[in-house]
Amino acid sequence: MAFWHTREGMTGKQLYRWQWLRSLIINKWAMGLPHINTSLRKFLFRLGGIKIGSGGFVGMGGWFEDLYTHRVHIGDNVTMSFGVTLVAHGPKSDPSNMDIVIQDRAYIGCNTTILPGVTIGEKAGVGACSVVTKDVPAGAVVAGNPARILRQPPSPAESGGGG
Repeated sequence: MAFWHTREGMTGKQLYRWQWLRSLIINKWAMGLPHINTSLRKFLFRLGGIKIGSGGFVGMGGWFEDLYTHRVHIGDNVTMSFGVTLVAHGPKSDPSNMDIVIQDRAYIGCNTTILPGVTIGEKAGVGACSVVTKDVPAGAVVAGNPARILRQPPSPAESGGGG
């Protein structure tokens, strides 16, 4: 599906030419489907150029990056509730890393916004209505605007392992 992916080296005219089609596929058709159509929604995301793993759930009514779709990576068995927004473009102090990475088995609460350059770790949880501006460690729970760590996973020394 490389045909659908936006490349950083494209001209403005080339970028714009396909943005409207990707936006239609991702943010109108896929996000407008009833919540029971997760498989079809994921197919449309892939068609639009978003990398998304197997299993999990993606709720309706959100907005996913449609200009730089190659910057969005969603792992296996990720649960994303309703109204989630993924933004992988805009001004940033380090424009070399604008990717959004949501690792396997993460949970993203409803009406959450994830900004460019953020990695959500494996099995991490993001509370509803959060704005995630920084990386979330694996297993941590974050919430708020901006999102702050509410609970860290126990270290190996605390859990009796790693000895």
